[in-house]
Amino acid sequence: ADFYIHIDRRAKNVPMQEILDVREKSGVRIFRKYRISWGADTQVRCEMLLLGEAVKKKYDCYHLLSGADIPLKKREEIEAFFEARDGSFIEFVKHQDTGAPERSRYYYPLQNLMGRPKKNAGFVYGLMDQISYELVKLQKLLNIDRTRHAPFTYLRGSQWFSISHELAAYVTGNEALVRRYFYCALASDETFLQSVAMASPYRERIEKSNLRLIDWQRTEHGGCSPHTFTLAGWDMLTSSDRLFARKFDPNIDREIIDALYARVLQNSD
Repeated sequence: ADFYIHIDRRAKNVPMQEILDVREKSGVRIFRKYRISWGADTQVRCEMLLLGEAVKKKYDCYHLLSGADIPLKKREEIEAFFEARDGSFIEFVKHQDTGAPERSRYYYPLQNLMGRPKKNAGFVYGLMDQISYELVKLQKLLNIDRTRHAPFTYLRGSQWFSISHELAAYVTGNEALVRRYFYCALASDETFLQSVAMASPYRERIEKSNLRLIDWQRTEHGGCSPHTFTLAGWDMLTSSDRLFARKFDPNIDREIIDALYARVLQNSD
């Protein structure tokens, strides 16, 4: 497996030399192009950057993982799973989602500065939030709707995926379409892949699961983020048939991270 890693330009105290030393020994490419914000199109731009670079090598499968993800299975098990299947794994919401096109209908040029919704965030954030609200009102008055002529149905689901080379090449080959209908949108990281993939020639080879264990029953940040696993979730994690899990945070519980890595590395070739 090769790794294409984007390091958020907002990140501080990044041990770049340590990362570069690893790169000399492994198939690792490092990028640091975007300042990533919650709900902003920089997430989509980042995904398109990484996919665009990776498809040049024509891998069998492409997995989008974050720094808060951990594999639940051994490398051999993960490889065997995908060798036995010829398709892609993407999550879709099960109910009809009228909110998916609403996220892209209007332009949200300030979202990259605003990020996650904040309470009592101060004057500057409040001003940007009001300006963004007024911009949407103005677009409604002008009857702006960029989804009107979209050549696909807007769908929504989890950002994380495992997809085939054919689908990855199709998505990156349609960058102009992604830019037109999903840049400057709201939380388009949860809509662009689902929408484009189901309009592709490979839609019949998509399984509607992302193979990730994510606990949305215990949300954080006002419902915007899933639960952060701790050692109390050991049984749930180790009994799961999913291949990866998120999310984890060493500042909250380092022990669960070390225990899971020890488990998947045990007797691994």
